[in-house]
Amino acid sequence: MKRELYTITTLSNLHVGSGDINFDVIDNQVQRDAITKLPMIHSSSLKGAFREAFREGQATSYIFGPENGDNDSHQTGAFHFFEASLLSRPVRSNKKPYFSATSVGVIEAFLELLEDFDIEFDEALKAELLKLSKEEVSQGKAVIFENLNDVILEDYETTSSSLDVSTLNRFLGENIALFCDEDFKTLELPVIARNYLVNGESKNLWYEEVVPKKSKFYFVIAKPTNLDNADKKEKLEKFEKQFEAMKTLQFGGNKSIGYGYSKVEKVSK
Repeated sequence: MKRELYTITTLSNLHVGSGDINFDVIDNQVQRDAITKLPMIHSSSLKGAFREAFREGQATSYIFGPENGDNDSHQTGAFHFFEASLLSRPVRSNKKPYFSATSVGVIEAFLELLEDFDIEFDEALKAELLKLSKEEVSQGKAVIFENLNDVILEDYETTSSSLDVSTLNRFLGENIALFCDEDFKTLELPVIARNYLVNGESKNLWYEEVVPKKSKFYFVIAKPTNLDNADKKEKLEKFEKQFEAMKTLQFGGNKSIGYGYSKVEKVSK
């Protein structure tokens, strides 16, 4: 199996629901990693979004596994989809519309994944990410990489670093800000009030947590390599061509109100 790395950049608010029953103020919460508590997208949700987008293409059963009623020897699908982890997310600022926030632990986890999955990745970019992960960040203060004074990110004061992160802007997002792990995971997500109307009358009000647009995730797809030339051309190459032709994918619910539209890019070599 060859493992390839992809990123997701949300173009609109994203709500991939956890499905858990809770008694919190927020009725519908997003999926979160059980250990880090950061927003994530389960592999089943990720695979479902790809299957929906590729429904009109060929070799769908081979790649994703058969749907009900299908008869295919690859019962689980030849492609293995891994969960999508948060890479960065926008935070509000008093100086700019937003900064792209990440944390030391998030960068370290990403670099570990490259090694554990033996992923071919831009070495220069990897080196810059390693430098970023070595920055000292104090709890209660974020680090920015611009010559700006008195910057507030959400409720956090900031310090400035002279490290040049310009080569990371496309990968992590504009106006990078680095948080310690404890502060990063406590950053609140936007909560939107949703209203159900019947004949113009409000019947139900609930609150929904969303991952804001401009957030970035990363994930891995493992693809088979032991195929003959005919299968490789018929199944794998057609997947790659259809993927390259796609402009956006939609993840999670509320498609009709514009949630979840995202740009997906392959970033491994």
